[in-house]
Amino acid sequence: MIQQNEWNDITIRTLKAGDENLINDFFDRMGGESRALFNRRDYNRRGVLKQCTKPLSDRCYWLAILDGAMVGYVFYLDWDTGVPELGIAVRDDLRGQRLGKRLMMYAIDEAKMHGKGGIYLTTHTANLRGQALYDAMGFTCMGVAKNGTELMYLYRFRNNESII
Repeated sequence: MIQQNEWNDITIRTLKAGDENLINDFFDRMGGESRALFNRRDYNRRGVLKQCTKPLSDRCYWLAILDGAMVGYVFYLDWDTGVPELGIAVRDDLRGQRLGKRLMMYAIDEAKMHGKGGIYLTTHTANLRGQALYDAMGFTCMGVAKNGTELMYLYRFRNNESII
């Protein structure tokens, strides 16, 4: 088990062409719960791989790398708006060790530095671990999304707000 003080060994960097093997390995290691909650029908894998080969300007992806392996990632959709949509995933065997919090802090810092007004995300109603993280990070649950299976969360930046 990695201790949280060892997260200094993790590099968080922008996704780039040539990361396909790292991405495929990450998604291949996902357990059944992760696939059900985060990667149904391989949707997220296809989106990340597509960004490697045909990047869209309204999306930003950052990978967390440890010992040459992808251990998590964070991304924004609709980056060209005032309140982009956030997504995050952590490798199954590293959950509960504060890597998600580190990735969230990175994503929040990026959004603040780029003058965003806030962040929103959706998460499956069964994703209790994710909901606990979002609550702890200061996100507000705004209710159930139209599809009835996801909760909507919002994080609004306030003037002169310090970075978490």
